[in-house]
Amino acid sequence: MLIAENLARQFEAFRAHMEQVLTPFIGEKVARKMFSWSLDRASKTHPVLKNVHWSMAGDLLDNGAIDVERLLRNFEHFPGVDTVALVKAAFSELLAVRLGAIEQGLGSSMRSAMEKDVLRLEEILK
Repeated sequence: MLIAENLARQFEAFRAHMEQVLTPFIGEKVARKMFSWSLDRASKTHPVLKNVHWSMAGDLLDNGAIDVERLLRNFEHFPGVDTVALVKAAFSELLAVRLGAIEQGLGSSMRSAMEKDVLRLEEILK
């Protein structure tokens, strides 16, 4: 589970970086909405992401952030399942959705720039 936790923390760090890069181009409100929307979309096909946008204290994370503690708690619903594979599949789709949204909103050059920034993460998630 430690590997899955580290992946989640690293993925969240990349999300924060992406938000920081995108906000000057599209504004904070739009960036937060895009990250939230993409997390909601990915959680529909990856139940391990269910409610990870809520902190363990019950606060809504309205910027598409993932509460790592909540994610780890969700693993309890998947006994005997490889949590690393579960997280990699969920994060791979979430990253693809986010990059697709970036391309639609800002064009392929911005997507390419973001892909370079997250290339390391994509390699880890394969």
